[in-house]
Amino acid sequence: MEISTNGWIVIAVILAILGIGGGAIATTILQPLGPNIPFTTPITDISTPIGGDARHQFNQGIWAYREKAYARAIDCFTKVIEAEPNLAEAFHNRARAQANLAKTQAAASDFVTASDIYSRQGSRSGINWIKTDLNVLTNL
Repeated sequence: MEISTNGWIVIAVILAILGIGGGAIATTILQPLGPNIPFTTPITDISTPIGGDARHQFNQGIWAYREKAYARAIDCFTKVIEAEPNLAEAFHNRARAQANLAKTQAAASDFVTASDIYSRQGSRSGINWIKTDLNVLTNL
């Protein structure tokens, strides 16, 4: 089957539209909110001891966060959560990184989980920090 010149033009236009649209979507989803990033610093101190690999991933997440590589930070904190599901600071940092990428529903869910863990630990400062962060999140 042979494609005419007009057919090739139509295919080229469709591919260009898909490329531009896909690029715009990826840029929107994976880029931070610009100069108005709501959470500029990660939580660095942890409330409970964690294992070596989880600690390494936590540190990598902190580094990625500080470099504004929020998607990579989310991946690192997700790995920490898989290994240490009761580490409030991992949920807290992942929530902050998600908020910085405008993923507000995912951020809210992680903030609530972090709050539950802080509550079980009796960490009033952690709960207060979450309340402040949730207020910031609702104003985005």
